[in-house]
Amino acid sequence: MRSVRVLVTGTGGTGVGAGIVAALENTYWYPVAADAHPFSWGLYAAPEGVLLPWADDPGYLDAVLKVIAGTGAQAVIPGTEQETVLLTSHRDLIPVPVIGNNAWLMPMMRDKNLAQVRLAELGFRPVPALPWAQRDQAGDVVGFPVVVKPSCDTSGSRGVYLVTGPGELEALAPLVRPSTIIQPYLADARHEYTVGVLSARNGDIIDSIVIRRELTGVSLLQSAGDAAVSTGFSQGVIVRDQRIQDYCETLASKLGSAGPMNFQIRVTDEAIWVFEVHPRFSFSAPLRAAAGFNEADALLRHWLHGEQPGRLDYRTDVAVIRSFDQIVVPVSEMLS
Repeated sequence: MRSVRVLVTGTGGTGVGAGIVAALENTYWYPVAADAHPFSWGLYAAPEGVLLPWADDPGYLDAVLKVIAGTGAQAVIPGTEQETVLLTSHRDLIPVPVIGNNAWLMPMMRDKNLAQVRLAELGFRPVPALPWAQRDQAGDVVGFPVVVKPSCDTSGSRGVYLVTGPGELEALAPLVRPSTIIQPYLADARHEYTVGVLSARNGDIIDSIVIRRELTGVSLLQSAGDAAVSTGFSQGVIVRDQRIQDYCETLASKLGSAGPMNFQIRVTDEAIWVFEVHPRFSFSAPLRAAAGFNEADALLRHWLHGEQPGRLDYRTDVAVIRSFDQIVVPVSEMLS
């Protein structure tokens, strides 16, 4: 019986929250989906849906409190980066657990430069970055092809470009922010991984999962020759790679993770390179859950029922293949 209600925010069809709703299907939990837009998939795919203001609305937190009281939700899972930052930073105002990582980790999710500095301080290899203002040095310092991306306030792969020469690089000048960074393209598309590390409230590692990304279909943003960059929508093969798991679990522990943590990495012969740090639930949460690595379920049981989960019994050497779902809703039944 699905008796414990959980408020899941940001449940638009391509968002993390929608993936959490999907991961909680056929579980003990009763997801109450929330979003700011009535055309959000989760509002109608979940057993119950409610509208919230946008996260930058001054009344957002009050609206969340009203929804918690009105629905009887016993936990909140934020489904967008902005809501993750806001809700984890205001845990003291929210009467139920916010299932997320430590608030003080969130700046690394919003500022790639800050994340790179912190990784280096801990002795890990971040992907080197060149400021946009020094783009004329990219060929000598970084070498083409390069990846151009915003350094702040972005999620998924918005504003990311694969550039193969100086002419293409300069052509981007009208399109990018001054805070944009330029990074070398490492290895090849067959050596990119998304890694999830799950930690308990006290920081103990629960488990980790490695997906070797297959950059094709909805996962492919741009390609040139053997080089390719991905969208935020992972698909690929779940592998058991102890070297990568040990590396990422150690990194999560040293960062002080206490919840969901995700790393995007490239692997070369010489090193494991971290190019994204996301202390939040992943876009690939429903793919992981389908293979038995259900992070939302494990953390809800841990936070609400005090369960101390050990390693999760999930499948490896299986391909997880992504598609987009749809739902048909009579206009008269849409939330407004």
